[in-house]
Parts: sequence; structure tokens; C-alpha cells
Amino acid sequence: MARWDGIDEFIAVGEEGSFTAAAKALGLSVAHISRHVTALEQRLNTQLLTRTTRKVVLTKEGDVFLHQIKQLQHAMDDATQGLAQQQRTPKGKIKLTAPVMYGETFIMPIVHNFMYDHPEVEVIATLSNEQENLLEGGFDLAIRLGHLKDSSLRARRLSARRFIMCAAPQYLTRFGEPHTLGELNQHQCLVGNSSYWRVNENGRDKHIKIAGRLQCNSGWALVDGAKKGLGIIQLPDYYIGNEINSGQLVPILTSYQPQQEGVWGVYPPRQFVATNVRVLLDYLVAGLKHTNGN
Repeated sequence: MARWDGIDEFIAVGEEGSFTAAAKALGLSVAHISRHVTALEQRLNTQLLTRTTRKVVLTKEGDVFLHQIKQLQHAMDDATQGLAQQQRTPKGKIKLTAPVMYGETFIMPIVHNFMYDHPEVEVIATLSNEQENLLEGGFDLAIRLGHLKDSSLRARRLSARRFIMCAAPQYLTRFGEPHTLGELNQHQCLVGNSSYWRVNENGRDKHIKIAGRLQCNSGWALVDGAKKGLGIIQLPDYYIGNEINSGQLVPILTSYQPQQEGVWGVYPPRQFVATNVRVLLDYLVAGLKHTNGN
């Protein structure tokens, strides 16, 4: 901004007709005004003002320069005010990605509320269980579940999730309730994408191998199987919160429940977060307070 140095001071002197009046108008010292105007003249290699003991008069070059530079000052003021308005009002495009089930159930309804409140925002949403590369894919925001791996990205914690082991009352009546992790080998475990479950034993999280006669990559399908007494499941709380509250499923091995994991809003490492992304993150934090993880 060196090219702009002294411009505001020169305009004030030209309009006020003296260094003293200009200093008063800008809230600066007379010495400051004089020093910056002189530096401007030296940089332009042009005398802009004629100074006498009684008054200050614009030179011919100074008069022309004053009218031209005032237009630029007004344009800069307009641009600054416009930018401030954009920073207050979310607008423009947001490209985001989220896991399929979590995105469908929790993220997109909040995004829709955000879009309704801010009609100048456009959203391109990709729901995928593949972890998209934000920089290569041009994403402004990604919803990530669990432990974060990429430390080069910035992140904001939006919510949390807990993994819970549970079964239907009829299954526990028929086969008994396990009380140790070793007893799971004697039970039907409904297997999802992984044949390992997360547990916490003696204060440390670890994974244990499980097995059963049903394996499916759909959490909702596993919930249905558990409700019908086919076996024990372990899923994040947002899958099974309603079933636990209604008594259709019963938590088991609660002393081995793993620690909470974060639900994160992850975004590229820019110096300033775009207003539309920042406000959307605020919406997500507020909206996800009602999920089972909080």
C-alpha cells in the first residue's frame, strides 16, 4: 500500500485549505500531515501544494491530481464497504463433502436451513464414504468422523459420537448377556465394514476381533437385524439412540465403551475462513447439539 501513503492526507489538505484543518479533520498531528504530503510529492516528483505563511494553495498539477485521486478514494471506500458487507452476509458457492449416512441424516438438513436463511449461498454437496482430498477436489469444507489424520488442514469440532454395543431384549433372554469381552466369542456379532470393534479396557482404547453369521455394510440394516434378535451390534450412538430410548435395544458391556470421538468440520489452511463457510460451521455446531453424541 506504499502507493497510497499520503493520499488521504493530501486530499484533506486540498479540501480544508490548511495543514492545521486537515490534521484536525483526520485526527492526526500537523507534523504527520506535512511529512506524508511531502513524501507523496517526492514520490510523484511533482509539487502539489504551494505553501505560504498564511495559507496552502493547490498548484495546477495538484488541482488536477486532487480531482482524479478523490475518485479513486471513493472507489476504494466503496470496495472496502462492499467487502465488509460480504464479510457480514454469507454469499457465494460452498463445495462440501460428508459421509453418506451422516450427511443425509444430520448435515444436509442443517445445510438446507442455512441456505434458506441465506439465499445468496450456493452449495455443491458430495456425500461419499471415500475420504475426499480437499485441495485436489476444490472442497471448501469436509465433515470428518473420528480421529483426524491430515494435520495440514484446519478443523473445528462440531459434535461427538460414541460407539455403543447393544442387543435386543429377546436376544439377551435367549442367549444371555455377556459381561466380559472374552464372552463375545460365544455370541453372534453382527459385522459391519470391519470385523473389529473398538473397546476401552483398563483405560486404553483398542480393537477386538468379532465374528457372526451376518455381515453388512449398512448400519441401518444391522440395526434392523439386532432389533429382530439376530445378534449384538456396535454402532455410533446416532444410529441406535431412538432404539435404546424406546427399549428395543439394550446397551451391554458399558464399562468397555470406547472414548468419544469428534465430529469435525475440516477446511483448507487459508489465513481467513470465508464468511459463508464460517457461518455454516456455526449453524452445524448449533444444529448438531441435539444429536446423541452431545
